[in-house]
Amino acid sequence: MFDDDRRDMEMELRAMLGDEGFMQFVEKVGGIRFYVPHDPARSADKEGLGDDILAPLSNAYPGEYIKVPLARRWRADQYRLRGLSHADIARRLGMSESGVYKLLRSAPREPKPRKPSNQMDLF
Repeated sequence: MFDDDRRDMEMELRAMLGDEGFMQFVEKVGGIRFYVPHDPARSADKEGLGDDILAPLSNAYPGEYIKVPLARRWRADQYRLRGLSHADIARRLGMSESGVYKLLRSAPREPKPRKPSNQMDLF
């Protein structure tokens, strides 16, 4: 159940902030309980998050603490799409390079489309 809650929060935050905003948010405060201010314009932003991130959060969770996921698998995929090496990904995620290999290998993949066959069906 814990994994489902974490995945739900990750999906909710990604939908709310967009992929780029979610990436910025998680890179800065991932893995901690984050206090969402009632009014982001009046609060001091000690994490360096902009209004584009704080405003939607304040609308959804005013005055609450939320557990910010690390989103390692998603971030690893995003970094790989950007062309980063496994070593660079490991540094950004705070894990070993072999851990990155395992993480990327264990990620669910879309099935590859089957090539049309020129062979006749026997049955």
